[in-house]
Amino acid sequence: MPVGKKDLAIVEQALRARAKVLRAEISGTLGEAADDAGGMNTGGDFGDQALASGESSLDLAEAKRDLAELGQVDAALEAIAAGSYGVCVDCSEPIPMARLKAQPLASRCIACQERAERQGGDRRSSI
Repeated sequence: MPVGKKDLAIVEQALRARAKVLRAEISGTLGEAADDAGGMNTGGDFGDQALASGESSLDLAEAKRDLAELGQVDAALEAIAAGSYGVCVDCSEPIPMARLKAQPLASRCIACQERAERQGGDRRSSI
């Protein structure tokens, strides 16, 4: 059963809200990474510099994770705009609304997602 207009509007609103949060988090995290990197050049001892370097690396890893999720959110929003949201990318069957409510970024039905994970073709779980 295809996603109804009302459900689609709810999912789209939630995705847009998540994208806004992610963009703010990415901006803040990158700013923190820059501040931490600046702390490496303040002439402190090696311990201070190592701590600043470690914090900067963690900030960058967090931003990378958020950027990946933002890419998935943008892809889902594009699928909504194209009218293909809620259709499994592998088998072209409709993804049940219960799954989409639990995992709005799901691009596969559960069976195809499980198959992809068993085959190692998709390292991220969206079950």
